[in-house]
Amino acid sequence: MKLSRCSQGIVLLTVVLALFSFFFDDLPAAVAAGGLLFFLIARGALFFSVLQRTAGSLAVSRSVSSLFARQGSRVSVRAVVGGEVPPGYFAVVTDLPPEGSYLSAGSATGIVLGSAVLSYTLTPMGIGKHDFSGIHLSFSDLFFRTGLTIRMAGESLTVLPLAAHSLPGRGLAGETEVPHITPFTSPGIREFREYVQGDDPRSIDWKLSAKYDRLYVREYMGRALHSRLLIVDLPDMHQPCDEDAFSRFRDATAGIIAAQVQGSLETAVLLISGPNLLSFIPSVSDTGLLIAMMHDLMPSPRLHHLSRYAATPVLRARYAHLAGRDDPFGEVLTRVTRAFLATRLPTLFEAQVSRVFSAVQTPTVHLFSLALGDASHLRILAGQAAGAGMDLHLHIPKERWDLVRPKVRGSGFASVEVV
Repeated sequence: MKLSRCSQGIVLLTVVLALFSFFFDDLPAAVAAGGLLFFLIARGALFFSVLQRTAGSLAVSRSVSSLFARQGSRVSVRAVVGGEVPPGYFAVVTDLPPEGSYLSAGSATGIVLGSAVLSYTLTPMGIGKHDFSGIHLSFSDLFFRTGLTIRMAGESLTVLPLAAHSLPGRGLAGETEVPHITPFTSPGIREFREYVQGDDPRSIDWKLSAKYDRLYVREYMGRALHSRLLIVDLPDMHQPCDEDAFSRFRDATAGIIAAQVQGSLETAVLLISGPNLLSFIPSVSDTGLLIAMMHDLMPSPRLHHLSRYAATPVLRARYAHLAGRDDPFGEVLTRVTRAFLATRLPTLFEAQVSRVFSAVQTPTVHLFSLALGDASHLRILAGQAAGAGMDLHLHIPKERWDLVRPKVRGSGFASVEVV
């Protein structure tokens, strides 16, 4: 519990009166100080009593657009919070999203005046079944304020992995069946295993589960398929961004996709925000759905940042000339550099991109980016694509070209197109 400014003033006045009565032996000042102290204690007791009654009267009615959602998708939530707040008191409630989800649109906070209607959109990232955490109550009056988290049993959101089972067939498209797991699955079954939280319910083998009285899922063979890969680099929502430029760039991206994505092959979509992998959709065959998804893109928060980062192969090439030096300084620097690079681990973003490139067999990759801030992640993508034998084509807005040109020069892009 915290004191308001009014209470802080009363406390200050009480201390002054108490000191005055102590030094000048003034009885009325002591009585006034005691009266003010008693008043604050009484108001504090009343505040806690009203807080307890208000918290007990709160009720939440929550409706979710879908109780089963894919990782990285958007889920609309509408929560109605009702309660009795006496006059003179102020109550603000915040609906707490499930663990592993973040608010992507709307507001989860509202003032309780009889009832508060909260409408917002969240994006779940953690796989599995997650309960809504409850609500957070911010309660205050003229003298005190406090916050209280109230746990309430309610709806659960089941978040499914991004990878979906693809339709079999397509043998004429050139795909081959492989024994390891890939984003593109084959109808052949590789093995059975026990169900774990987060598995796709469609992969449950009900006959085997009924036989052994426990849930078992089918793990399918993978398949390598020549598909298209589109990478969209979203700007940081916490940094200034020209909304008009982003809107025009988003429309241009959808136009390029509509012109290039034709035929029956699937398209894989990788959404990133700087060195943060947001989601990977391994198979989109509906061009209309893909274009609509591009129009709905919004800036995303960046949890991780890089600054002038260089991958290990780049550093090895950069310091390779030191091996030919005969002077003592060059020899020592060569040993230090080799020892450091031998134990240097790749970043999480490098590992994620490497897995995506190894899973998607395609000769051409298109990268759409506003190229705001540090360009380390763009150079990582170019290096990984070159190592995988892919041609990476960069698409950036024309107003950013003059600033981006020095950053991407010599990075390994097959082409840079200004849109």
